Order: sequence, then C-alpha cells, then structure tokens
Amino acid sequence: MNSYAGTSSDGLNRPSPRGRVPLSPEEIIQLDAALVRAFVTIRELREELPAARHIKSPPLPSIFSESIIIAAAPRIFGSEWTARYGGAKCDVLIENGHGEERRVEVKATGMHAFQEFKAKDLRADILVWVRFGRRFNLGQGPIEIAILSNPSRFIPDACRLDTARFEKRVGASDSLRIMSFDSLEALLSESI
Repeated sequence: MNSYAGTSSDGLNRPSPRGRVPLSPEEIIQLDAALVRAFVTIRELREELPAARHIKSPPLPSIFSESIIIAAAPRIFGSEWTARYGGAKCDVLIENGHGEERRVEVKATGMHAFQEFKAKDLRADILVWVRFGRRFNLGQGPIEIAILSNPSRFIPDACRLDTARFEKRVGASDSLRIMSFDSLEALLSESI
C-alpha cells in the first residue's frame, strides 16, 4: 500500500479524510504510462478491426488528476501551499503556513476537452481543470492546468463546457490562470 499522504503546512505527514491516500509521484508516472498504453492499444485495435470502433477509451481516474494536484500543489498554488484530500468537503484541500484553507475541485479531460461542471464544483473556492489534450493518444504532449478562483462567479449553474466556451465565460479575468507543462515529469519535477 502507498504511504504517500502529502505534508501539512507544519511539515508533518497528515492522513487524509476517510483514509484516502493519493498516489506518489512515482505512481502517478506509472499510471500515466499505463493510460498511454491503454489508449494506444485501443487505437491500434480500431485500426486493425473495424468493429473495435465500439470500444470506448477509458475514463481518466480521479485519483490520477487529484494526486497530480496534491503532489504539485506548491508549484500550482505557490510554495507556501500544501494539499491533501478534502473528504466530503471537496476533492482537494489546500492550506498555507498561516492556516488558511481553500476548497479545490479537480476536473480532467483528454483529447475532447468537454467537461461537466456540477454544483459542487462551482461552490469550490478554486476549480482546477487538468487538460491532457492528445497526450494519451500520442503517448506524449503538453499538459495545461486551468486554475479558476471563485468559479460560481463565472459559471452560475451546472453545465457542460469545452475549453473555448469555458474561457469565453470567464473572459479576460485575473481569476483564471493557465499553466502549461511540456510533460508530466516537468509538472512534478519538484515532487520527484
């Protein structure tokens, strides 16, 4: 069993609510490789066998994207922030050295970049959308992370949006920040 649980702002390992443990950076890299292999296998089957077009690509496991955000929290939110699972409150809870907490909801998409935003996502202090693009289909590629503060200010009701519509709703706002990383290793570089 994995014992990586992130560290709290006081530097101590603290168990997450309900005993949920995020993946370690090494396990994140392993799961990424497994997802790439799964997508490549399905693509090859579709090319070889016409009926394989009915095989769906696997969903991205929430533990994958949430663990990325937990492991890379200082890089994404600032060096003073640490992260852990948020239990029933939220996907991820971040905390700084002053004891301030922020509720974070994490979404992730691949090539199609359509995302369903539910009421719980919009009530968060911060919405993080990890956009893998064609990474799993090509076996490599950049990763974008969109960080939106106070999402309900821009998206008042549950809905389904693609990247363009999401960014149009938010507009030119300081509340939205988009980071881009050439690889998962680059994103996790301070965690590995």
